Amino acid sequence: MSKNRKRLALGIGCLGFLSSMLSLDQVNAQAPLSLRPTPQEDLPATSRINPGLTGPGPRTPTNASTSSRLPTSRNSSSGVSRSTYSRIGRTPHHFGDTLPPLITLSTKGGQGSADFPRQGYQAPLGGGGSYNIAENNSAIPIDRVYFVYNAFYNAISTSSGFGPSAMRSIDLHRYVAGFEKTFFDGNMSLDVRMPLLSGFDLTNPFYQSEMGNVGNLTMFLKGLVYGDEDIALATGLGLGLPTGSDLVTQTVAPFGSESLVVRNQAVRLMPFVAGTMNLSEDWFMQSFAQMNFAASGNEVANQNGVVGVFNEQHLMQTDIGLGRWFYKDANRRVFTGLAGVFELHYTTTVQDTDTVGLGSNSFLVGNISNAANRQDLLNLTSGLHAQLGPLSALRVGAVVPLRDQPDRVFDSEVQVSFNRKF
Repeated sequence: MSKNRKRLALGIGCLGFLSSMLSLDQVNAQAPLSLRPTPQEDLPATSRINPGLTGPGPRTPTNASTSSRLPTSRNSSSGVSRSTYSRIGRTPHHFGDTLPPLITLSTKGGQGSADFPRQGYQAPLGGGGSYNIAENNSAIPIDRVYFVYNAFYNAISTSSGFGPSAMRSIDLHRYVAGFEKTFFDGNMSLDVRMPLLSGFDLTNPFYQSEMGNVGNLTMFLKGLVYGDEDIALATGLGLGLPTGSDLVTQTVAPFGSESLVVRNQAVRLMPFVAGTMNLSEDWFMQSFAQMNFAASGNEVANQNGVVGVFNEQHLMQTDIGLGRWFYKDANRRVFTGLAGVFELHYTTTVQDTDTVGLGSNSFLVGNISNAANRQDLLNLTSGLHAQLGPLSALRVGAVVPLRDQPDRVFDSEVQVSFNRKF
């Protein structure tokens, strides 16, 4: 008897459910087309980890109960944070332009003498210097791995003979492997970047200089403070650790056996704010502002011992970019979107350069400093962002300085990057 009652109750429940569905269909059929609900296919589980994993797509309605933070619920089956299906997560990352101001070895003989070059070399410290938060980034915390290649043309220089104008320009190539991992339901992330260098050859008729191939490890802790369908605001702190090699210079015959070492010891602190905004279905913009503080100095030593500590200049860096989607098709399997981006990058030194005298050498005399002293770097970046399915993006960009010497540290730059979300 109890089984029959259960079956009867189940049958009544099913009939009630079917009748309510039929009633809803009749209401929708009678409603105007603009008021009918748009059917939306549920996203695959792999696309719920972070915003934007579905790649470019049409705008979807915002849930009224959605929090101001982007990830709002948790998928109980996979244990990962779900997306709110917002457009803001699909915005392409900023490209960037980074190569910081260079240090200069100025020889004493170069100060008004034709016997030796005015500058021994110009080169970045710490394996290419510290990073800007705007490099291959956005305001949105996300799970990803990435690789970035930068080719800086005529970026460093060294003496090529006698006389103040005998300088040789050298290209610098940098390879960066990194990852970003979210936590706290996707509201924060840790971004870790490790650079490698090639092309650093400062050998000349007077001495040999080397800096190794390993750069400084940089980490960014990023926290989302506001986010909705079209706006994301974040803040955080970057930390640059001196994992790169020292800059070592050794004279060659017949100029004796003198040595000069600029040790890579400085720790850098980089507080920042970032914003990402969708202006329309196709237009978007991003902006970053960062202070770059040298929290410690770099010892300078010769064959007789330490001669001083060189403190790098503090930097203020601001970036803004405007982009547009040229093509979007989330239904394709591979090539799902193409966007173009233009960016402006401004870097300024906020203090005068430090200067360290090189002691009583007979050849490696003079000082270590930033010969340009106060610099205002202004660079323009243009690039293309190709979305390859829901998880991958291939990007190519070019950077040109908009100012002449001394307010430029390279003549041009080419960037290639690949991002893979997970």
